[in-house]
Amino acid sequence: MTDQDLLYEIRQRFKEAYDAADAEYTAAIEDLEFFNGEQWPRDLQSERDADGRPTLTINKLPTFTDQVVGDLRQNKPAISVKPVDSKADPKTAEILSGLIRNIEVQSDADVAYDTAVESSVICGFGAFRITTEYADDDIFDLDIHIRRIKNPFTVYWDPAANNFDRSDARFCFVTEQMPRDEFDRLYPDASTSWTEGGHDQDLNWGDDKSVRVVEYFKKEAKKRTVYLVEKLDPFTGQSQQFVSEMDPAKAPLDPTWKVLKKREIEDFTIKWYKATFGEILERTDWPGDLIPIISVYGKETNIESTSKYRGMVRHAKDSQRLYNYSRSTGAEMISLAPKSPFLVTAKQIGNYMHIWDKAHKKNFPYLPYDVDPLNPQAIPHRSEPVVVNTGVNNEIMIADQELHDTTGLQLASLGKKSNEKSGRAILARQREGDVASFAFYDNLGRAMKYAGRVLINLIPKVYDTARIVRVINPDGTNQRVAVNVPFQNEQGMQQVFDLTVGKYDVEVSIGPSYTTQREETAENMLRFIQAVPQAGMLLADLFAKSLDWPGADKIEERLRLLLPPQIQATLPGAAPPQPPAPDPMQMMALQKAQFDMQKVQVETKGKELENAERFQRIQRIRAGLPPEPKPPQGNSGK
Repeated sequence: MTDQDLLYEIRQRFKEAYDAADAEYTAAIEDLEFFNGEQWPRDLQSERDADGRPTLTINKLPTFTDQVVGDLRQNKPAISVKPVDSKADPKTAEILSGLIRNIEVQSDADVAYDTAVESSVICGFGAFRITTEYADDDIFDLDIHIRRIKNPFTVYWDPAANNFDRSDARFCFVTEQMPRDEFDRLYPDASTSWTEGGHDQDLNWGDDKSVRVVEYFKKEAKKRTVYLVEKLDPFTGQSQQFVSEMDPAKAPLDPTWKVLKKREIEDFTIKWYKATFGEILERTDWPGDLIPIISVYGKETNIESTSKYRGMVRHAKDSQRLYNYSRSTGAEMISLAPKSPFLVTAKQIGNYMHIWDKAHKKNFPYLPYDVDPLNPQAIPHRSEPVVVNTGVNNEIMIADQELHDTTGLQLASLGKKSNEKSGRAILARQREGDVASFAFYDNLGRAMKYAGRVLINLIPKVYDTARIVRVINPDGTNQRVAVNVPFQNEQGMQQVFDLTVGKYDVEVSIGPSYTTQREETAENMLRFIQAVPQAGMLLADLFAKSLDWPGADKIEERLRLLLPPQIQATLPGAAPPQPPAPDPMQMMALQKAQFDMQKVQVETKGKELENAERFQRIQRIRAGLPPEPKPPQGNSGK
């Protein structure tokens, strides 16, 4: 494909994705603007402003969204890696989990997650991305980072993608409107002559102030055939099945092989381009085979194969508008109550119209008037005071309740006093709020699972050589581990954490952070010790470990020394128990028994030798041979 063909493809696909997302993005942007305080229709607000009438905006929506966003920030998502096939190692899976936590810490991934979550809760869309960057300026090792996408409306997916996480998308765009001077600085040799002709102005590819630059992730598939082969083992005579990629047409199979099945599979590669309307600026091959853009969605509704996404604001806008209208009407009526209108004739105020027109705004010491010749006895006087309509107050209360109903969060969910009396009733109402907003938690978990898959797919390609990496344990402690190189473990055995071998999967849990769990553990453990005091000394070291004190680890080590020997022997790293000292009387009895046994053995051996010598003498006598001479009994000295 030539560059011109590639540019044509980029323009066509971007327009396709842009048109498909335009209506949804427009509605989401309106939600954001409404959330930010633009809650009055412009024509109505201009009309009321011209008349000097109040247009109050009592924005209650942040209270509801902050409740869900704050809860999600407290319950952090955690990615854990699990081995899948026989080549995967459980210990290597733990290393991968710790490596992902290290990537999150180095990348400030919390910022990326929080930005995406807050946007999805408000308007239904959020996004973050995974990138590879050089670890330092003077080395060529790559590191993986998680970066936020500040504006989620710069992400455009393949409209034909069906999976919720867009893992089946053929392409994806991340676009930005770059200022012209910044573009000229970064790409001084790039041509922008195409902007002068106004090409495709509907998408605003560029003008004299800015240039649209797109990142284009393109997934390319390559098919290959695999065969399920049955082979006869000549030694055991049993058949074995395995998968082979050997093509029978190109390479003759072993005579003992038999092809049972075959099928075609697709391998994907990701091409990355950065381009303008008229030029390819950069290009490279992405190391993984998954597009590293992660979208976080709000609640989804599918209408005739078209997905509609919304946050908490979408259905609460009318209730918020009604609340603003009612509050503004009530404020207007209350402000006029002490200044009920005057009953006058036109003749009485004709010459002083400029003063009477400002009487409701300014406190004049007196109001002049002329006598009306048609009614000389009449004088200006006020009408009955304005009474605030109780219907307005009722409307305010109804609008406020409708805000709770449309968001699904009642007063109890917001920590406010409501009509529930018992603790069980309050918890039940809070649970209703949690259920109403659970879709945001669940969708974040789905997005994080796809992010974990991208990381697991990327790590073997980036960390493919022998190197030292830092891994972070669930409790926040860290260690440095050698990967892709053999080493001797504590038992003196050779071991290797090979990140490039084996198949792994990811699991995501969303719950309190380790620190929060530790605090709750300490509190519950203290209650247990108060209820069962005799367990205090047995749990003292665990209680100290759960405390967030400086030197808590030292306290834990000292308290372990007070534990009974039976418990100390079960602790990790404890030395094997020493055998008890033998009883002296038992040792003497054992030694006497051993002596007696040796004596018996010596006597038995002597008898066996004596019997053997007697047998030999008898045999020589029977054979007519003289007896053997006896050995000398000793030296006489002569």
